[in-house]
Amino acid sequence: MKNKSNIIKHLYKMILKSIDVKRSDYQVHEPIIPASAETHMQKCIKSNYVSSLGIYLEKFEMKLREITGSKYILLTNSGTAALFMSLKQMEVKESEVLMPSMTFAATSNAVIYNDAIPHYLDSMTKNPCIDIDKLAEYLSKICVMRGNICYNKKTKRIIKAMIVVHPFGYTVDMSKLTKLCNKYHIKLLEDAAGALGSYYKNQHVGTFADFGILSFNGNKIVTTGMGGALLMKNYKDYKTIKHLISTARLKHSYEISHDKVGYNLRMSNINAALGYAQLLSFKNTLKKKKQLYKKYSSNISTTELCDLIKEEIYSKQNNWVNNLLIKEEYINMRSDIFDYLHSHGIKCRATWKPQHLLKMNVNYPKMKMDNCVKLWKLMISLPSSYI
Repeated sequence: MKNKSNIIKHLYKMILKSIDVKRSDYQVHEPIIPASAETHMQKCIKSNYVSSLGIYLEKFEMKLREITGSKYILLTNSGTAALFMSLKQMEVKESEVLMPSMTFAATSNAVIYNDAIPHYLDSMTKNPCIDIDKLAEYLSKICVMRGNICYNKKTKRIIKAMIVVHPFGYTVDMSKLTKLCNKYHIKLLEDAAGALGSYYKNQHVGTFADFGILSFNGNKIVTTGMGGALLMKNYKDYKTIKHLISTARLKHSYEISHDKVGYNLRMSNINAALGYAQLLSFKNTLKKKKQLYKKYSSNISTTELCDLIKEEIYSKQNNWVNNLLIKEEYINMRSDIFDYLHSHGIKCRATWKPQHLLKMNVNYPKMKMDNCVKLWKLMISLPSSYI
C-alpha cells in the first residue's frame, strides 16, 4: 500500500480539480438561487399574498408539471408531509410497509406516523438503491397470498405498501420493481425527495406509482426553504388530499366550517416564489451539474482510494449529490479521509445511518442486511453545488 497521507492528498487534489469555484470551504450542497429570486419574492410580498394563496403557487406547480409530466400535483410544506398524506390515503394503518433501510429518517417516520410498521430492505452492493433481485427472493420466502392480499408468514400482518426511494437522484429500475409489486398486490409509493430532474427510461421518477413525492428542503437541487410536492395519477386522490391538507375547510363565501379533522400542510406563496425562480433556470442547473459529475468521474478515476458511484444505463440522474465509494481494502482509512478533507475545507459527509440500526427502529422487521451497512461505511458525499 502506498503512503496513506499521499493517497488521501491525491484524492483531495482531484476533488479541488473538479470544482471551478474557489473558496475557503465547500459544503456537500448549498442552495443554487438565481438573482431573479429576489425580484419574484418582492413581487410576492407586494401582492400581500404570502401564505397559502397566490399566483406563485400556481406558477410553481405549473413548472413542476412541465418537468415531471405529473397530471396532479399538490404543494406541501415539506417532503415528509407529502409522504405522510400519501400513506394516509393508501390506508396503511396496522399493516407493514416495505422500505429501504438506506434512506433519510423522514421515510421511516412517515410510516410510523400512520400507525404502520416499517419493514426494512437491503440496498445494492455498489449503489444505495434497493436490491430488487434480492427483494424478489425475500418476498417469495416470507409472503403468502390470500386472494389479492399479501401477508407476512412470520408476523401474520398484511404487507400493504412499499416505499421505493430514489436516493441522491439515482434511479431504481422501475419496470422490474413495478412488476414485482403487482405480483404481490403491494401498493407503491415513490420517494423522489432528492430526485427532481431524474428520469428512468425518459419518464420522470415519482410518476410511475399512484403516488410520488418531492422535497424542496434547503439542501435540495431546488429549494423553497422548506417544502415538498405530492405527485398523483388519480383525481380522486388529488381531491381528497387537497381537502385534508387545507384543514378540511368547506368552501363558503363567509362561513368558516370543516367536515373532517384536517391538517395545515400547504406550501406558502412566498416559498413558491423562491422555488419558481430556480425552476426558470433548472435546465441550465442540470446541465452544469452533469458537467461537474463528468469532471468528478474523470478525476476520481485517477485515485486508487475510491470510485465514483455511476448512474445506471437506464437512468438519467440529476446529479444532485455525487458520492464516492471507498474501496474495501481502504475501509480502515475512513476516519482519516474525513479528518483530512474536513481540515482542508472539503466538508464531505457520510451517508445516512441505515434505519434498522437506529435505536427507535431496531425491533421492526427487516431482511438480511448484507449490503447497506457496508455501503454506509464506504460512502462519501462530495461537494456538489459549486457549478
